[in-house]
Amino acid sequence: MLLRPLALALALSLCGCAIFTETHGIQEVDNWAAQNEPLAESGKIKWSEFYSQYLEKVSATPVINNSPVVERLGIMVTASLFYEHGRIDKAGFNSVQGIVRKYQTIDDAAANLLARNALVKAVEASEKAEPPGPARKSEPDR
Repeated sequence: MLLRPLALALALSLCGCAIFTETHGIQEVDNWAAQNEPLAESGKIKWSEFYSQYLEKVSATPVINNSPVVERLGIMVTASLFYEHGRIDKAGFNSVQGIVRKYQTIDDAAANLLARNALVKAVEASEKAEPPGPARKSEPDR
């Protein structure tokens, strides 16, 4: 008889520890992002570095490593690299980033679809704005 309440108490305490660990992991990632995003905004680190490190940290956090957040950060890594290499302009990058920021608390595939669509539109707008001529040069040739 005493074993059942004892087993229940042990199970509940283990669940509590797991929830605390998960919450702590998410909070660590959120704190890192809050501390490092201003560095990217000020130009001290590249946006691609910020989003790559952010993606790495999220991927290492068990509770959120398979969520739409991972996909959304992958979209931002791509957008920031396109921006840094001249494939999209600042307005295009800001458009994608604005969508991601707006929906960052929503783990929803629809939010990622909006971000992907904004990235595609930015690339298409950039390609239309380029004058016809020789193919785009690679980064080392610039």
